[in-house]
Amino acid sequence: MAFGFFKKVETADLVFHNGHIYTQDPELPWAEAVACKGEKIMGVGNFENMDSIIGKDTQIVDLEGKYLLPGFIDIHRSPVLNVFKDRYLDLSQCFSTEDVLDAVADWAEENPDAEVIFGYGYTEDLKPADSLEEADFEEGEEIPEDAEFLTSSQVLSQACDDRPVVLLCANCVNCWTNETADQIIIETAQEEFVQHITVGYVLNLFIPFDFDEIEAAVRSEISDLADKGFTSVLNLQSPDYFENLYQDSIIGMFNEGEMRQRFFGALLVNRPLLPQGVVHRLMTRRTNCMELGNMIHADMLNLYVDNENSPIPFTQEALNAILTDVCDRGFDIFLEAINRSDMLMAYEALEHVRGKGYKNMFVIASDSEPSADEMADYIYWESAFRTWGTNVFAPGSLTGSVNSTEEAIDHLTVVAAEVIGMGDQLGSIEGGKLADFVIFDENPLEQDLKILPRLHASMTVLGGEIVYDAEAENDMEMYNLLASQHL
Repeated sequence: MAFGFFKKVETADLVFHNGHIYTQDPELPWAEAVACKGEKIMGVGNFENMDSIIGKDTQIVDLEGKYLLPGFIDIHRSPVLNVFKDRYLDLSQCFSTEDVLDAVADWAEENPDAEVIFGYGYTEDLKPADSLEEADFEEGEEIPEDAEFLTSSQVLSQACDDRPVVLLCANCVNCWTNETADQIIIETAQEEFVQHITVGYVLNLFIPFDFDEIEAAVRSEISDLADKGFTSVLNLQSPDYFENLYQDSIIGMFNEGEMRQRFFGALLVNRPLLPQGVVHRLMTRRTNCMELGNMIHADMLNLYVDNENSPIPFTQEALNAILTDVCDRGFDIFLEAINRSDMLMAYEALEHVRGKGYKNMFVIASDSEPSADEMADYIYWESAFRTWGTNVFAPGSLTGSVNSTEEAIDHLTVVAAEVIGMGDQLGSIEGGKLADFVIFDENPLEQDLKILPRLHASMTVLGGEIVYDAEAENDMEMYNLLASQHL
């Protein structure tokens, strides 16, 4: 008896056709159709050649002449800080202890219903000393017996003493509390048998934000990003506490099947810390995201180097030590270098880790450019990805040192994919890559560069699923409006 063995042909789940598909693949720059299987691209080319992979359950979407591109990737803003903007007291423009106290007093007066006064962004040199040993006495100087001083809690209580005040330092590892907050912390820690009080413990104790409001703001933020065509975002320059709250919201959306972008978190370090501590925090973040597939990532260190304005500047030795340990654990680097000297320090650090054999993604974001003479003695300087400085509150990630719309789209797709360490999975429309797309009614390549940030997507696709449809969203908004008027 003869047996025939027939290989079952896999069929696509979703096929887009009858459009203009800009692939970013040099071997096939334009195509008419793209097929998806699961979360990946199954094939790209002509629709008539896809008969064999179209089955009775395949969803076929007629683009009607629209333009489909790789999903945009935002790598120059902070969706997290955008959500929390105006929800906390911003202390980043305080330059003295008195500035902080005035800001706290004003915020407390303007927000009488706030149960907790929460601020973020003061530099550690603005917090007063907590003991005479730390106070302003010269080394070896005898301290008078009748010397009096106020602890940092007492000083902060001068600005507000009727409610807890919790201020998170710009370094994200220290905080400053008033006496009211201290009393609550001490009593609760004793009741819970807590031996070591950390910044995380303090912030989780007071919880200065309404979770429902934050979740609503997160949903609004990701909807706005989808409307602009973004299917992935890299979050920069936000403290762990903010990012964790944002991530809690999108994990809920992930569990409900409502994700609209991939989220790439980055641990912010803006002063020299012990390398072991940095690695520990990175490893904890990575472990927390391990079961979330390709949707939520925690594989990057965001170093913010601004030595001119930092009370504790990086030394080259300290920066090299942090990067060595971080690269050894396989994390990627996004180094924001504010001044020219910081930029040169970044290249020196790059030389150090490359010389040790580490090939981790290394991004240097700076508005300064090295000269040929400055790089003459460096071997590995071209192995870094260079990009312009980040503006975390910019309206979009489309502006910067680009000269044409085509170059801007390159930065939003293939370049951005490399920056987040996903060049083999995102950034272009090729078989085997993740099926993340943005669809526009008109050709973005023909738009003026100034117009590009204001374009609205008609649809976005994430992992082979349509997650945003402008027409459907508008219909729902109209329905809700009419329903509310009827009531």
